[in-house]
Amino acid sequence: MSSHTLYTVAYLEISEMQMSWMQEFRRKHDPHYTVVDPHFTLAFGVRGVEQGVYLDHIATIASETRPISFHCKYAMLGADDIDDTAYVFLVPDEGNSNLSLLHDRLYRGILEPFHRLEFPYIPHISIAGMKDFKRAKRLCDELNSRGVHVHGQLASITTGFLKDGKFCHVQSFELAT
Repeated sequence: MSSHTLYTVAYLEISEMQMSWMQEFRRKHDPHYTVVDPHFTLAFGVRGVEQGVYLDHIATIASETRPISFHCKYAMLGADDIDDTAYVFLVPDEGNSNLSLLHDRLYRGILEPFHRLEFPYIPHISIAGMKDFKRAKRLCDELNSRGVHVHGQLASITTGFLKDGKFCHVQSFELAT
């Protein structure tokens, strides 16, 4: 069995200008800014699956998945099931269904027992986190009033684990071309 809790994410291929804006926003508003680069989480915290079996599963799904274009035009207030943290999520218009379908494919087979069906999957990039829900909602409203436009492509998916406050990469898999 893997001694780590494994996650699978997709890092963003976006313009330097978009990445600079996003990282500056995260630096100001996201306590996890130094943990991991901007990404879409595709598989959440799986523990109890042998790492090689997990990686083989992810590799198979990646080899059957074409790169995904995305365009986030909306900042949405988010929350999680762990604690009372409010988040600012960038949610894609374009690419939403392809990201959701990829998430669903990842949770077939060996990951099916870990699929938390009681929590609907909303593809998103977290760019802020805080205890004050009203402040998070104001940030969403400000971003939406200015117009959100983060667009790019996802060409690979990466599996890793959290250790000492950092996301440590185990392996990346190119999506099919």
